[in-house]
Amino acid sequence: MYNPEMRYFIQDTSIDYAKDCRELGLFGEYELEALISAFRCEIDAEDFKEAYSGEWPSDESFAEDLLQQTGDIPRDLPWYVEIDWKTTAENIMQDYIEDSGHYFLIV
Repeated sequence: MYNPEMRYFIQDTSIDYAKDCRELGLFGEYELEALISAFRCEIDAEDFKEAYSGEWPSDESFAEDLLQQTGDIPRDLPWYVEIDWKTTAENIMQDYIEDSGHYFLIV
């Protein structure tokens, strides 16, 4: 059966990467754009689930969300404390890589 999205995926990655993704059951569970971004970032298909962190509009948004999810920012942080998200994101991005808004932990 002809699937134009799959043809687009294979054109942007490789036939071997597509086969690996299929064998690992990644199709349908994740957006094709996320899988393509992983390929561009040289993330092996086998490492995708461990490495993929999600999609955000900016490094700063990613950093803020990550720190809130992990509890590294106290819920009762006083209103007068201001976090420099640009610098915080730069520090966090030493362990992550991004492509087209998709973020991956470097494994």
